[in-house]
Amino acid sequence: MMTNDMADTAKLSQYIVEARAMGIEVLPPDVNESQMLFAPAESRGGVPPARSSFVVPPAQSTTESSAAQGNGSTSSEGRRDDCPALVIRFGLAAIKGVGEAAVEALLKARNQGGRFQSLSDLCERVDGRSINRKALEAFIKCGACDSFGLTRATLFSRMEGTLARAASLIADRQRGQSSLFGAFEERSVSTPESAKALPEWPQHELLAHEKELLGFYVTGHPLTPYAPILEKYALATTGKLAELESRSLTRIGGLIAAVQNGVSKKSGKPYAMVTLEDLEGSVQVLCMNENYDKYRELLTPGRAILIIGEVNTGDERPKIFPQEIMPLEEAPRRYTRQVHLRLHTAHLRPENIESARELIAAFPGKCPLFLCFVRPAGEVIFVETHTRFSVTPSSELQKAADGLFGEETYYAKVDTSLPERAPRRWERRPEYAGAEE
Repeated sequence: MMTNDMADTAKLSQYIVEARAMGIEVLPPDVNESQMLFAPAESRGGVPPARSSFVVPPAQSTTESSAAQGNGSTSSEGRRDDCPALVIRFGLAAIKGVGEAAVEALLKARNQGGRFQSLSDLCERVDGRSINRKALEAFIKCGACDSFGLTRATLFSRMEGTLARAASLIADRQRGQSSLFGAFEERSVSTPESAKALPEWPQHELLAHEKELLGFYVTGHPLTPYAPILEKYALATTGKLAELESRSLTRIGGLIAAVQNGVSKKSGKPYAMVTLEDLEGSVQVLCMNENYDKYRELLTPGRAILIIGEVNTGDERPKIFPQEIMPLEEAPRRYTRQVHLRLHTAHLRPENIESARELIAAFPGKCPLFLCFVRPAGEVIFVETHTRFSVTPSSELQKAADGLFGEETYYAKVDTSLPERAPRRWERRPEYAGAEE
């Protein structure tokens, strides 16, 4: 199924998310390991995968897949411990900008001469009429050449010189002449490039290239720093939106991947079609009328936001019509009902209490604070503090508390109730409903 839909990056990304949720590892493309299409591969630990059922049907949820696996024990990653690791290697032909002819030429050279040892080795062995600059650039930017042991920035900086040198060597062979560095050899020995090694591109640049060329992230995800907030404060994910009742309200967070601005032909008013991505996929968000005017400053690519909105599941893919948008980092302040600090009495000292007081004073606010004293036997004593010790919930407060007293010291009690529908501008307020009667 991945191979059938490899031209559709949206579907492909969803398949990969579901595969990983089922414990199936999806490895990035590699010029020394990948085949033309998606194929089973060896795991990073060298465990050979099972050769069947490695394609994940997109309609099957993680819960259903777990039930289908029977009563075998599962690992923390959701994979059964009594089953071999399932691994899929990304197909080279699924990389945007790389045609099948280029992949065929690369695989032919690899089958005849073995693994490529360097970028020069690859360019000198593969037919230059098939591997052009665009294909090589795509290989480098998506990480398919990472096995050469150099940063992508270094490989990219050496690409032009490597291609030119390889073209010259291939032309010499075709004329029957000997190369200065490989006389009468069937395979030339690549010489170290004179260009110095460069530090890697910034993380956001690496991720942008991977997303553009593969449809998913390999070296990380730009939302990873926000994952704890999303887990606690979002009521839905893009992968679960289709299961919600149409026109129901929900709370969803993510990163703005793209914004398409336009003007409505019907009303003549501007609107924005926003692509919102979370850790499971993406969804279209249509922002128009007063919401467009109110929130357009937040609608910039790369911005992490939280949306309270109506879900429309009537079309092929769900859409969201927002009634409120806010920066994602504001979610803790808005939706935390209580903050608890868990303090273990066995390790508590008077100076710890003073440290806690100073910490609380650094984050003043209106959210009630509870001190939870955990005794060695497991009993917990809850102490509600005075309102003057109320705090402003935030990721910064959580990091500071966990840093002082250990992991999981900070606990936020979150409001998980469904949002209320905002009244329309033309709807009368209840107190005025009978005024004309």
